Amino acid sequence: MRIQFNAYTYFTGIAEKLKISKDNEFYPCKVSGLANMEEVLSSFRGKKAYFAIDDTNDGIIYQGRGGGYFERKMYTIFILKKITAGNMDMQHQALNICRQIYHSVCTRLIKDRRELENEMIYLDTERIPFYELEGYAIAGCTGLYFMITVDQPRNLCYDTNEWYE
Repeated sequence: MRIQFNAYTYFTGIAEKLKISKDNEFYPCKVSGLANMEEVLSSFRGKKAYFAIDDTNDGIIYQGRGGGYFERKMYTIFILKKITAGNMDMQHQALNICRQIYHSVCTRLIKDRRELENEMIYLDTERIPFYELEGYAIAGCTGLYFMITVDQPRNLCYDTNEWYE
């Protein structure tokens, strides 16, 4: 049985081990997209910053070069920090912290890529797009979000035991 990639566990571990994230009290939490920041909003009074993981994603199954099939999923990570409305200096400082976290996470992804390949989990680190939030967004936070794709082998052998015939 192969290990299934658990994005929440993996990225929570990164958030808890990264010094800048830990020192700035980034709270690892789950969300289901930019429009549904459930755990960000429910913890808004008590937390200053968020490392929000969206593992509700679309994906594809594709056939690899060797003939086997793979499942590709894309995960989105939001790095958000609260700011005071209209305080551009605070916004700039908060956004810079979010950028530093993003760059550090990218270095960790590149480092972990080889180790995860041993478990047949393939991180695509050739392209890690990010998008900065404009102005005062998401309930008084600024920050950015980035996406990472993960491929894993998928057994698509037909099993007659799954079907009534």
